Amino acid sequence: MKRILIISQNYYPEIGSAANRVKNIYKELKKLGHKVTVLTAEPSYPNRNLYKDPKFWNDPDFNNDVIRIRTRTRKYSHNIINRLLLYTEMTYKFIRTIRKLGRNYDFVLATTPAIFIGLAGLAAKRKLKCPFILDVRDLWPDSLIGVGVFNYKPIIKMAELLEKKLYMEAQHIIINSEGFKPHIKSKGISGDKISFIPNSLTKQELQNFDFAPKNREEKTVIYTGNIGLAQDLDILIDVAEKMKDNKKIKFQIIGYGYRSKELYKKIVDRNLPNIKLLSAANKVEVIKAIQNADIAFVSLVNNKVFDTVLPGKVIDYMSLGKPIIGSVSGYVATVIKMAKCGMVSEQRKVDEITEFILKLSSDSALAQQLGRNGYDYAVSHYEWTKNITVLSEILEKSHETENLHVRLEPLYK
Repeated sequence: MKRILIISQNYYPEIGSAANRVKNIYKELKKLGHKVTVLTAEPSYPNRNLYKDPKFWNDPDFNNDVIRIRTRTRKYSHNIINRLLLYTEMTYKFIRTIRKLGRNYDFVLATTPAIFIGLAGLAAKRKLKCPFILDVRDLWPDSLIGVGVFNYKPIIKMAELLEKKLYMEAQHIIINSEGFKPHIKSKGISGDKISFIPNSLTKQELQNFDFAPKNREEKTVIYTGNIGLAQDLDILIDVAEKMKDNKKIKFQIIGYGYRSKELYKKIVDRNLPNIKLLSAANKVEVIKAIQNADIAFVSLVNNKVFDTVLPGKVIDYMSLGKPIIGSVSGYVATVIKMAKCGMVSEQRKVDEITEFILKLSSDSALAQQLGRNGYDYAVSHYEWTKNITVLSEILEKSHETENLHVRLEPLYK
């Protein structure tokens, strides 16, 4: 049994891939017999008021073994100064909490973004005298530059130095996209120090796929998840407008994020009755909505940094057997093609995406086959009980190395 401290900005009951990933890592490590504590912030993504609704607190088991800090700074503002204030306050309160902990942990695992959470992990390594594992879910500061949030060179340079420092100090690095590996290696990090653990699915989640064909006359194209600066949902609005007169195809967006209001205004201004924008929902509700849809959509801004990512929604779509249409390029496009589970417009063309939707809407056999391909790929590659073994092996190997160091140190001295 190992005693593990996980430090994460996002955790249950928050929605989104970040919180879901940490929740499942906690759950799987506990199942393996480890003692796990999660240090996190109070739920506030995309806003604190959302979690006043008890429907989000539907699994009390994840309230155990949690230390929560509360921030005063308003969260998830587009203003870079407000964001830096938030991250500074959060890092300070995490480090202050860590200093009060007893030195009874064998490992600390810190998950980014934001990169400042990694700084708290580094502080925990020093205070708790234990190996530090860094979970990289996004490339910072590259992703900030990619969405045009910030490009002040002195601070970007400092962030890049911090990024490299964290990579160097970590005993091991885990990534949720294989597309991150070349970037991290370019910082002088050995590939042997990097392991791939994708966002994955529980066995229960893999049982949600309904194998029965749905011969509905009206088809629904669905998008779920973040409506932020990295997600190019304007193209879906353009497609919906182009297909406005097609009464047999509807569009649905279930999401949250910085651009939600802007997107809603565009739908109203363009008078598009064929597209609905629904507010954030819990995991159970989102799964049900995807089950009731016919085609799933994913999009990312056309920027090199986003060619490295694999959005968690793609894995969710696969697990539910939905054919995927992607306005994407890079790693996520490669995965969709490898899984043979959808169609990709790498040039992000409205006409091409429209053609894909019409094709899948009229050919139910093709849609069903692509959906089944995605499901089979998810079972083979994205199951937590299989993928957690990667982290388990890292813990065992690091523990053996640490014990060897302890045994040899007196001899050396």
